[in-house]
Amino acid sequence: MKNAMLEKWEEAAGALPEQPARVGVPLHVLTGEAVDVARFLETHYPTRVDARGRVTRPGLDQAVSGGQFRKELGQEILELQEATQAAQTQYLLTVSAPESPAQRAEFVLGEIVAGLEFLFDDGIDDVDDVRLERLASAHDNPTSHDALAAALSDYAGLAEMHRARLTSLGAFDAALIDEAASLAGELRDRSAHKVAGAPLDEQQRALELRNRLASMLYERMQLVRAAARYVFRHDPATVRRVTSAYTRQRVARYRKSQAEAAAATAPDGDAASTEA
Repeated sequence: MKNAMLEKWEEAAGALPEQPARVGVPLHVLTGEAVDVARFLETHYPTRVDARGRVTRPGLDQAVSGGQFRKELGQEILELQEATQAAQTQYLLTVSAPESPAQRAEFVLGEIVAGLEFLFDDGIDDVDDVRLERLASAHDNPTSHDALAAALSDYAGLAEMHRARLTSLGAFDAALIDEAASLAGELRDRSAHKVAGAPLDEQQRALELRNRLASMLYERMQLVRAAARYVFRHDPATVRRVTSAYTRQRVARYRKSQAEAAAATAPDGDAASTEA
């Protein structure tokens, strides 16, 4: 029996443009954080006032004025979270092996893309940003084995150019760059010999549906987070409650690794003065 939320949102997902927004976190992180974001919206939506009408705590209702943010996002997030999880299950059931090359390739590709996007997100537009944008345009939604193999090869090529910097992120496993090449070859071989549990077109449709639903979920979560950053701009502790713990940890590890690298290469005099 098909999931009710999956049935409800499947048509809207199919109507998305050919290039849905990329999700910058793993799927299990996305679906886990979605519930937290929805609960935050529910508890922080109304503005609190005292008996004299003075605001004691601002609310997200202050962000509802002509933009895309709206109260209904909370319910939509919960529904899309369930639909995305159901679509993921549906996709996995089309794959014969518990860990097929396509599943592993998706994970490896996601990790490489996330690492590159974070590495280049330094506020400076340079040749690396152009390269990344070109790859994103060329591989906007790889669903077939051949398309996934091509995306792996291209992103791994860019990652290889920045292997040392990616390794310094701390949360990035450089071995994934090497694994991408072998996975790409295996995917091409499977495509040529049609090795799969279900027909490839069925797997591709299931994967594309899951990715589109995940994109819709992510966009709504980002709208809530953007509203929270504005409304609670003077209350960093509250904003922190709705931001991504996964992203914060990645940033913290990167900053720590950068600080350690700077300390290791600093002249002895600089290190001594820092310790003093």
